[in-house]
Amino acid sequence: MIRVMRPDDFDAIAAIEAQKFSTAFDLGRLSVLFNKEAFCGFVDVFNTPNTMNKPDKPAILSGYLLAMIMVDEAEILSIAVRSDHQKRGRGSGLLGHFLAHIAAQGVETVLLEVAADNVPALSLYHRHGFAEFGRRIAYYNRSDGRCDAILMRRECG
Repeated sequence: MIRVMRPDDFDAIAAIEAQKFSTAFDLGRLSVLFNKEAFCGFVDVFNTPNTMNKPDKPAILSGYLLAMIMVDEAEILSIAVRSDHQKRGRGSGLLGHFLAHIAAQGVETVLLEVAADNVPALSLYHRHGFAEFGRRIAYYNRSDGRCDAILMRRECG
């Protein structure tokens, strides 16, 4: 189930961020971001069959999308899915949900940045209509060297 992000999601998001990204959003940065007027965030949560209808067994946050919306332009800041929940369409679901949300608000353009070596993410973004419009050469530090950042855009109108 995809829903709007809440402050009680911060711990789970920060854990996934730390697992996935070297420049992760920690609890403090998530709190500051969340309180910005232009912030938009969605999470994908699920209940396992043995925890449904049990209030003491909370749903598990499997992924999230963090973005900023400024008038007619949006920027996706981060999108990630827990390693044990990947390849199940959760990232695509989050991205599709976000794109429908911003289309209803009249957003014309969506921007994002992705590491050139993140092939699954590049495939996801291409499937959703994003196209490369620039590069930041050797932008990301990697243990085996540096990696370019690919700048991508999708027109919504």
